[in-house]
Amino acid sequence: MSSSPTPTMKSRRFTPTQLWGGLLAMATAVALLLFLDRYLDRLASDRSIEWLRILLEEATGTYVAALLVPVMVYATRRWPPFGPRWPRHLPLHGLIVLAVGFTHTTATGLLRQLLITWPGLDGAGDYSLSLHRYLLALPAEAIVYAVVVALTLVVDRYRGVRNRELEAVELRAQLSQAQLLVLQRQLEPHFLFNTLKSIAQLVYANPKAAEEMIARMTALLRHSFTSEQTPETTLADELRLLELYLEIMRLRYAERLFVQVDSPPELARARVPRFLLQPLVENALRHGDDPAMTLVAARVTVRAEDDSLVIRIRDHSHCDDQSPHSVGVTNATARIAQLYGPNYGLSSRRTDEGIEVTVRLPLRLGEG
Repeated sequence: MSSSPTPTMKSRRFTPTQLWGGLLAMATAVALLLFLDRYLDRLASDRSIEWLRILLEEATGTYVAALLVPVMVYATRRWPPFGPRWPRHLPLHGLIVLAVGFTHTTATGLLRQLLITWPGLDGAGDYSLSLHRYLLALPAEAIVYAVVVALTLVVDRYRGVRNRELEAVELRAQLSQAQLLVLQRQLEPHFLFNTLKSIAQLVYANPKAAEEMIARMTALLRHSFTSEQTPETTLADELRLLELYLEIMRLRYAERLFVQVDSPPELARARVPRFLLQPLVENALRHGDDPAMTLVAARVTVRAEDDSLVIRIRDHSHCDDQSPHSVGVTNATARIAQLYGPNYGLSSRRTDEGIEVTVRLPLRLGEG
């Protein structure tokens, strides 16, 4: 699943210039094919070849038909030949066939007189308009009309299915973005409340430390609660946020706190979910906050393994519960599944030192 905000998806729309250009290009190709067929037939039978007259005859008939295609398409969409009103629409299409056929024969005959007869080209035929000519041309014109109607119905049906698919994809993307935003907004108050709780514990015991913690929390909030709504950021940005959080925790734990971060510089631009490291490290410190132990310690290790970015957070605790249940960790699990799918996520295991939480993400390097 894409991790960046998904833009609105729309079916491609061609401009009128593109539509007319494509129609005329198709008409040109058909005219040339018909011309070559007649030209080569005459060449093979040793008959006289008036190539310009043949070309003009085929071009006039094809181009006039191309100019009438939009009328046929409009009639098909305005009065569908299939559907609940087909008894009314089919006779209407019969009248449209007669009108289109009359227009095509008339325009073609006049153009051929103008371009072939009047200039006196060799082999010019009788292009005068008569009832006989109209009747002879009508079957071919009806076939062309039926082909255009059929193609219009097929294209419109395909476009309708495609548009519904795009709308469904867009709806799912919008829903995913809304869910991610809800998860992120759920995490921010949790983070803020936990920090305020730490400050409250120092207000009476160490007012100076509490004041300094408030100042550092202000810097942390300014850095983290930006107006940017993208669900991802860089690993470097997450490490800066983690360091601001640890500065606050050092005021709480003093010399007892020991957090080691091992992250190669070349992975600084790796893309990770926002607010990923802080809740996981906070969970590790909560597990390791045992009065019987000298240190409250955690180790963060970042590595690239094949096509994955693997982050391991290990605490130093005697906790037997291998499944972290804090809001931040549960939230991170849900966001990873939402962003990257079932192949990525969180897992935990018991080690000799404590609980190790492993985060597996796709390895993608973005802008720093």
